[in-house]
Amino acid sequence: MDVNQLEQLMRHLAIKETRTNSLDALESKLDDIDKEIYEVMLCSEGLFKFLADANSDQHTTASRIIYDKALEFYPKGSVVIDQFIERCLTHPKNTVKQFGLRGSAAMVYNSAAISTNNIQLIILHCLPMKEVFVNTLLNVLVICLPPIFTEPAVQKNLLSVLTSDETVRCRVYELACTIVEQHPAYLPVADPIIKRALIDLDKDDVLLQTSVLQILTQLLTTKEGYDYVEAHDLFRKVCTSFIPDKVTPYARFVLPNALKFLASAALIQPALFLARYPEWVQFIFELTSPEDPMLMAIAYDCLGMVGSTNEGKVFLNYQKAKMEKFLKEFPGVLHSTLEAYKVRLIECLTNLLSGGNEPIDNMISSITQEWYEAMTDSQDLEMVHDLFKVPFPNIKMAALKLLSAIVDHRWGQQFFQNTAGFNELLLNRRMDNDVNVAQFKYDVIKKLSLSTTLESFVANALKQYVSDGAFYRKAVVEVAIEGGDQ
Repeated sequence: MDVNQLEQLMRHLAIKETRTNSLDALESKLDDIDKEIYEVMLCSEGLFKFLADANSDQHTTASRIIYDKALEFYPKGSVVIDQFIERCLTHPKNTVKQFGLRGSAAMVYNSAAISTNNIQLIILHCLPMKEVFVNTLLNVLVICLPPIFTEPAVQKNLLSVLTSDETVRCRVYELACTIVEQHPAYLPVADPIIKRALIDLDKDDVLLQTSVLQILTQLLTTKEGYDYVEAHDLFRKVCTSFIPDKVTPYARFVLPNALKFLASAALIQPALFLARYPEWVQFIFELTSPEDPMLMAIAYDCLGMVGSTNEGKVFLNYQKAKMEKFLKEFPGVLHSTLEAYKVRLIECLTNLLSGGNEPIDNMISSITQEWYEAMTDSQDLEMVHDLFKVPFPNIKMAALKLLSAIVDHRWGQQFFQNTAGFNELLLNRRMDNDVNVAQFKYDVIKKLSLSTTLESFVANALKQYVSDGAFYRKAVVEVAIEGGDQ
């Protein structure tokens, strides 16, 4: 393709009636476009007239044409493509700005650099846009901003965006908290943004409060973030402002994120948090009633988070009466609850009975055995066996994860051996209709095969399964008999 042919195509792209055919023609001639012609195309006024008027499908096609070629010609980035993206990001029409954002994402996702100036333009022009690919926007900035996050110009631009409405402000909060989660040392730099989020949390706007709580939960994944939240007395504030004496329609709306916020704190600093805010766990136990299935499922999620650490297990074990009541009710609640909540309830039990990432000591093993026996009144895994027989892959996977957690304990291996037919059920490959379930089942069987607790004939069968592999199928040999009926 020469320059004259390109200019003709660009003119036709700008005309609505000839746009689609010209776009198809341009895509078909991509192999004939060299770098020089490509650079002429990026500067074409016809191209920008097309981008200003094109629909979303045409933008998608244009994105393939322009940005795939950009990665071919400039795999590490280039001033040429940066200038094109800059022109898009500063265009009056938001759809063209979005096209520039799409190009930035294409380059960044393929490890090609984009200019610092374009990162700033994305903050100023795309972050405040009402209609924007939010996930793309945040992903690009989370990747690109850390090296320049501390620069005064970047912080000034981020703070300037906070003058926008609450939806846009929440984008800035999420961006800052995500970067701080990955780079805790940046917390002092992000402090003005996070303090603005704390101000929004005080507003009488339940939608805004819910969003801000969800975003601030990211801070609790690191020790630095936890200390920051505690220094601002946010745990007490959430406990007093969002954990009600009585669940009202207003409280019910914001309560899920408030509970998960506190549960996340119990994960990062279990001993300290649970000692200071024990009343929160008492409230969780009250919500485990099946009268409100949605809040019940969240309560189970939170109890599972608390009980996933050794310190959490010890704390819950001191709540003897409440834990016993909870465990006794568990099988009946699991049986009667909606299918949508069954996996979450099983995951809660898995967390409570797991040994966690730490070595399993005798105290934790004793606590988990006591809980399991209190729940089932048995010393076998019949309940887990029955769950695994359910034909739905998500329930099977949840049951396998529960089994995997239980057999980390010596008592769990003994209970497995006490369960009639469970070994045979696991070894039955005809039930392996889901690839992910089959692979995870293999991993559990491999773990069991290393047990020194199981009887030799059980262990040998497990070891044979492991030796054959996760997806082994026994060959079926058909023998033709000579002289049979034709």
